[in-house]
Amino acid sequence: MDDLIDEWCEFCAGRSEQETWYFSGLLQGVTEAAVLTQVFASFPHADALEARALDVLQAGRWGNHLYLQPAHEGNAQARATAARAWLDELARVAGANGEPALQATLLSVPVVSTSSDRLEAARSTSEPSAYLHDVICEVVRDARRLDTAQVAALDEVLYHVASDLYLGWYISQPLAPDAIDFAPYLALWRLGGCSALVEDAFLVQE
Repeated sequence: MDDLIDEWCEFCAGRSEQETWYFSGLLQGVTEAAVLTQVFASFPHADALEARALDVLQAGRWGNHLYLQPAHEGNAQARATAARAWLDELARVAGANGEPALQATLLSVPVVSTSSDRLEAARSTSEPSAYLHDVICEVVRDARRLDTAQVAALDEVLYHVASDLYLGWYISQPLAPDAIDFAPYLALWRLGGCSALVEDAFLVQE
């Protein structure tokens, strides 16, 4: 890991070139704040990025897993409350970005607990879920103030902490402060709240 951190520092300083995926495992299994300091040192808002990375790490656990897992399962009511807060933020974003129909859906759709099998099927096949994801991605990318190879590589690093794009964007939110507040998503995730939007519900794993 020390060698990879050294390579990362060289890459961020512009003294080497690598494919964006090369550093994808940089933070897997990491718990030390000192490592996070090195990882974010060359980016704007480094202190805020480090603090947010600690937020995510403290919300999860590594155990024997390759990717960070939620530390607490919570209960159905807590997950439903957290899901509603996340839906409210997504509705705000949809309304601000010319998606009134999507906004109306997000404000009115019920939160429904479901099995992990149904949820996984919905996450891979649901058109509303895919459309919502595309909107989120576009909003974040349009709000980004930096477009460099280092930022692209950082996205890979942060995605691979928990194999979760939105958690990665929670950490990197200071680089796109006018986009989406991913704090409600982190609150849902930390309770074990995997989710997906379908035609008539917002599914949350029971």
